Amino acid sequence: MSLPRLLKHALPALLLLAAACAKKEKVVIFATGRGQGRLWARPEPALKDKLAGGYAVFKRLYDGENAPKLALDTGNLFSATPEGWLTRGRSAADCLGAVPYGAAALGMEDLALSPKELQKLAEGSKVPLLASNLYLKTNKKPDFLRSQVVLNAGRRKVGVFSALITAPGKPNRAKYLLNYKLEKESYETARAVKALRDSGAEIIVMLLSVNPKDKAAPEFFKEFLAKGPRIDLVITDEPSVKKPFKAGRAWVAPAGLETLHAARIELELEPATGKVKDLNWKKLPLLQEKYGQDQGVLKIIAGHRKYASSHFARKVGFLTDPLPLADKDDTPAADFTADCMQRWARTNAAIIGLKEPAVGFSSGPVTVGNLYSAFPLDSNVVFVKIRGDDLERALAAIPQGEIGVAGLQLFYKDGVFDHAGTGRGPLVPGHVYRLAVPDSFVGGKDNPVLSSAMEFANSRRYLREVVGWCFARQRACGRPAGGRLVRN
Repeated sequence: MSLPRLLKHALPALLLLAAACAKKEKVVIFATGRGQGRLWARPEPALKDKLAGGYAVFKRLYDGENAPKLALDTGNLFSATPEGWLTRGRSAADCLGAVPYGAAALGMEDLALSPKELQKLAEGSKVPLLASNLYLKTNKKPDFLRSQVVLNAGRRKVGVFSALITAPGKPNRAKYLLNYKLEKESYETARAVKALRDSGAEIIVMLLSVNPKDKAAPEFFKEFLAKGPRIDLVITDEPSVKKPFKAGRAWVAPAGLETLHAARIELELEPATGKVKDLNWKKLPLLQEKYGQDQGVLKIIAGHRKYASSHFARKVGFLTDPLPLADKDDTPAADFTADCMQRWARTNAAIIGLKEPAVGFSSGPVTVGNLYSAFPLDSNVVFVKIRGDDLERALAAIPQGEIGVAGLQLFYKDGVFDHAGTGRGPLVPGHVYRLAVPDSFVGGKDNPVLSSAMEFANSRRYLREVVGWCFARQRACGRPAGGRLVRN
């Protein structure tokens, strides 16, 4: 066959091949995180008080996307709302399943759930819950959670895994929590990526959830990803990450937070290999007037709201006098709470951080909702045993105006701690005192009370529950003769 004739027959095939090579292949990932139980749209000051946020709006946005797509969440599902707290994350999980999301990671705040509560959440969720570096105290991985999952987006297989980072400044250290152990993230990352590759995943996505009480600088991501296996995309809930950047071979992109925004991450792929060539990222406000709301998700939300409204309206007691956060030099709400902890725990004394109660109480009926609003930290009451001299040193290390006490008097001269005593006189150095404190007050290893204690044990009872017990039995806040904090 002559060359011109050969070209005539081959040209259409060559043109089709060139067109196929030139055509861009895309996969779109919508990423959210730190929803913390925020289920529906609400007025947002940063968006000129327009109604924004919620899963019903997000589903309309998600359904409007025509490209191959996935929705992923970085975790922290329930901690900021009454509905989230009451259902222990089930309300958010139901909304994730209705969108539907492909997978969701667990965040640090989700680990406030006991293993039984977490198992109930995972088994009731339609969405796989991921926790690649999470172990039980028995050093076994929870069999009710997934370490990784392979999802389909169009004709591509996307492998997704997660990692919880407790201390970005000190990476790759095992972390022991009340009910769980977090293993070294680099080791678990290598295991998860290998498992995903062996399962045929072409694109590897990591959901990286950072401890909300800490911060991960860009250097952390670069160092963490420098020596590990190839990851195509890291989605993080770290608020300081404002836009995508490259860390080695991986893209790092922020998720939309608090269900007010969703991140739309468009991956441009090489058609022949499926490798990520480029990334386009947008932070999309979930505006109700723009996208509308999905009626099916609204029905799910309405059911949870109705249940929560009934529960939180339940009366637990009555106050004849209000308990404000502050009244001149006194702190009535904290003082009442300290008295309550001491009485409930039957201890010698109680100490509470003044930041524990978020709001005070008005006179009249007290409801479960009032308790939740006043104590949003999910703190448990902790029993502590400590010698008198160690307790006095610990109290001296706490700045004036940061704590309330019961069963103790703290004496200050010119704003400086002088000594402490009980109703029977000064603290006895070698005597062992039993204290009740919220775990939010002894949460850090450098805390003077915790580091000086002989022993401590968590009661596993929420502080708000203990205060509710007291409201049903006590109607006023006592004031010791001479006051609790004696100045000059």
